[in-house]
Amino acid sequence: MALTKKKLKKLTACFNSRYLRASMVLALLLILTLSLGLRMMTPIHVRATKAEMPQFIREFAGIKEYRLANGLQILLFPDQLQTTTTVHINYRVGARHEAPGEYGIAHVLEHMQFSGTRKHPHILEATRQRAMEIDATTFPDRTYYQSRFKAQPATLKFALALEADRMLNTLFTQARLDKEMTVVRNEFELSENQPARLLSKRVSATAYQWHNYGHDVLGASSDIEKLSIARLQAFYQRFYRPDNATLIVSGRFDPKATLRQIATLYGPLQAPSQPIPQPGTVEPAQDGERRVVVRRVGGKPMLMAYYHIPAVTHPDIPALMLLAHMLEAEPGGPLYTQLVQPKLALATGLSLMHGVDAGGIAAMAQLAPDSDLAQTEHKLLAVLEGHARPDHAGSALDEAALVRMRTAAMQAYRDELKSPELLVKRLLGCGTEWRTYFLIMQEISKVTLADVQRVRNTYLRPVNRTMGVLLPANHVQQVEIPAAPPLDPRLDQLTEPQQVEQGELLEPLPKQLARRTLSKRLPSGIVLTTLNKRSPGEAVQLGIRLRWGDQHQLYPQRRGSGVIADLMAEGSQTMSREQLQQRLLQLKADIIFYSDLQAATLFIKAEKDTLLQVLEIAADILRHPRLPADAFDRAQQRGIAETTGARQNLEVLSQMALREHYNRARKAGRDDPGYLPSVKELVAEIRATTLADAKRFYQDHWSADQAEVVAVGNVPAGLDSAVERLLGDWKKPQLSPYVASAPPAVTVAPARFDVQADGKSVASLFMQQSLALSDRDPDYLALAAAAHIFGTGMESRLAMRVRHQAGISYVIDGTLQVPHFGNAADLCITASFAPDQRVQILALIADELQRMGNDGISETELARFKRDLLENVFAQQRSDDTALVNELLRQREYGQDWHWAASRDQAIAALTVAQVNAAWRKYIKPGGFVIVTAGDFKRTSLPVKGLRLNMS
Repeated sequence: MALTKKKLKKLTACFNSRYLRASMVLALLLILTLSLGLRMMTPIHVRATKAEMPQFIREFAGIKEYRLANGLQILLFPDQLQTTTTVHINYRVGARHEAPGEYGIAHVLEHMQFSGTRKHPHILEATRQRAMEIDATTFPDRTYYQSRFKAQPATLKFALALEADRMLNTLFTQARLDKEMTVVRNEFELSENQPARLLSKRVSATAYQWHNYGHDVLGASSDIEKLSIARLQAFYQRFYRPDNATLIVSGRFDPKATLRQIATLYGPLQAPSQPIPQPGTVEPAQDGERRVVVRRVGGKPMLMAYYHIPAVTHPDIPALMLLAHMLEAEPGGPLYTQLVQPKLALATGLSLMHGVDAGGIAAMAQLAPDSDLAQTEHKLLAVLEGHARPDHAGSALDEAALVRMRTAAMQAYRDELKSPELLVKRLLGCGTEWRTYFLIMQEISKVTLADVQRVRNTYLRPVNRTMGVLLPANHVQQVEIPAAPPLDPRLDQLTEPQQVEQGELLEPLPKQLARRTLSKRLPSGIVLTTLNKRSPGEAVQLGIRLRWGDQHQLYPQRRGSGVIADLMAEGSQTMSREQLQQRLLQLKADIIFYSDLQAATLFIKAEKDTLLQVLEIAADILRHPRLPADAFDRAQQRGIAETTGARQNLEVLSQMALREHYNRARKAGRDDPGYLPSVKELVAEIRATTLADAKRFYQDHWSADQAEVVAVGNVPAGLDSAVERLLGDWKKPQLSPYVASAPPAVTVAPARFDVQADGKSVASLFMQQSLALSDRDPDYLALAAAAHIFGTGMESRLAMRVRHQAGISYVIDGTLQVPHFGNAADLCITASFAPDQRVQILALIADELQRMGNDGISETELARFKRDLLENVFAQQRSDDTALVNELLRQREYGQDWHWAASRDQAIAALTVAQVNAAWRKYIKPGGFVIVTAGDFKRTSLPVKGLRLNMS
């Protein structure tokens, strides 16, 4: 329920850490002595002496494929409209290639790839200096590395040289491996504390008794802890080689010059003479239903059913993809109509895990704590396997549903063709033959209802099922998973995809954006702001924001205010939810609603020739919403389940520990907007909210009295008259004018809370210091720079000290939160760690806080902050249409424009080390934090204060 989400969001604003997938680096010592006890392993691969130009293989969909004599596959995907270049390198090695005793080694190697080489000993520092965004991910079939940067030939040359070097020459030390193990183990423990992830891991392990798809990429804790440097080195030499890799360059670059650089850098690399080891295990046909039960503290009940299906190259995959979409579609799909609507489940979902080998299809249902598990499970399986009653509206897989899902799939495909980076990741998931993805999408357009019914009857059968329930079979049955036939005959039928209309390259500078931005006040008082630019596919995005009232006056009337946006998706008085979705598919568009106590926001994604039609639909919903009772009941149940299910989360336990401390400091009672409620109070408020409350709040406040409309992209002619016609007369004269909430800063005394959370393998840390500051204060930019250098990103002081050097925390972050209205700011530090390392992590953070105040920052750190913010963050945000819509809405609310943005950029560029250090010392007091730790500290030898919470 949106009301609950709003409250929880308010409570957890400082607790939400970014779980970084980018791997860690640590500068290697270049001179190692025996007295240090370090062991360095040197690569044994040799290099050839002559570079050859890559051989051209084919061109398809704007992508050119080449191959070097050493086996390296090269894909060039230029797009001169981009402002960035991305280098991707994909090694065909993952959890599928691991042997017993080394489960998780591919993921550990992903981390260690940032340890450095002799030529590049400090990879993170080198990429940071060039404002490169780096990322890496391990999958069952592959390991993927990416670096994204502003399009510059010198940076591209460096990125290509770095990947060529560490393909064969990464250096390993036992000391670095020992430190990395703590971080990897912490990441493993985090995954064990996520109920949905944990259930998926256990189901996979049960479904696959022989094949490595049953093993999670994070591995087994025993294998991770016992992994030797010799075994890691041997695994690296077996699989990190040019004939086992695909190098892709996408975005803005010179293809000819880039190809020459690749030939020079990668051509001399020699692949080992030994063939690449290929797993030969084929999972045998399942001979009966399997069941696994997972019991964990906290969370919500969930059901998951898993069925084996063929590999990604099998011709049944397109039909299976459409089957999955048809089953899970909302509101007309069988999972929704037969489980969610009758309130047997709060939510359902379905996904395909198709890989190089035979994969699976998994269905999930989330239940309320008091749900009838057996009844819901029976209904879930009946829906999936085709035994559900066909007389329920929308339960059948009919031709109309197939057409809708096929249209939606092709629209999503069209959107992917507009985004080179997204498309590249899709292609890499198909193995060496990257054209498979285009083939699948082409064949989806030809799938018939008979095809969908056939694959459902073939694969979604009880004997092929793994689930958390036992359903005995009367006799032995098997579902043989067919091998994928040769791909070439089908590839011969592949045709070029439809070309997407090209956009324009618009430099993301305030002065350029200001020339394109036009604001006008319509006769009704609505302000319309447009930024006209040619976006790919003639796309256009529009945002509408409605505002009203004073927070303190509205707060007593708050019930129902947050749920209205959820109900808007149900359609209007003249259009049902299903009709709305069908119409939006036809118009290649989407509408999203948000609402809170003082505002409602609507976002539209469409194309130039459909925007005005979509705006008609959106205005109809805004002014005549359906607001049905059954949808309200589902939202209410979902809100109660989410709130109660989060009771044992470490973040919520931490919130509950400090809530009374903050409420006393703020002198906030239950009717005060700044009051932090308990879980029991939140649940009680959700239960007390009625549909009548929501309808009353809508009738009293939703209107266009104070409205702003923003459009970015291929803005059609006549938008101003359409906005005026559709919304101009939507007035409520009695409505109080909007007054921005401006809470004042409150001094919160330092305090320490330690929460005992039984059964949690990982612990959490939260630190907060309240500040009196707004983003209009002269000190703001300087303090923001200091906070960023101290705690934001993998290169921050906190990350380098706690994660990279000490190897204690997988996730640590420091965030400065500063409002525009009012001055209630704060600095938050969050981290995860093993429970027995609580003393160490607190000591390290305290030391870094002290060092920041004593020594301050360096010129190098400040220069890096400026470059990252101005050349990377701002440039990317100003190149993205969605971000531009939000930025223009923010400018309208704050009374700013692009000239203000340019002045802010200049002020950031002019910051000095002295200003930054002075701001930090003025505002941040090392001893001024409220500190909360939460975890199972009974398992350690550390003293525990034993704070136990009354969740009411």
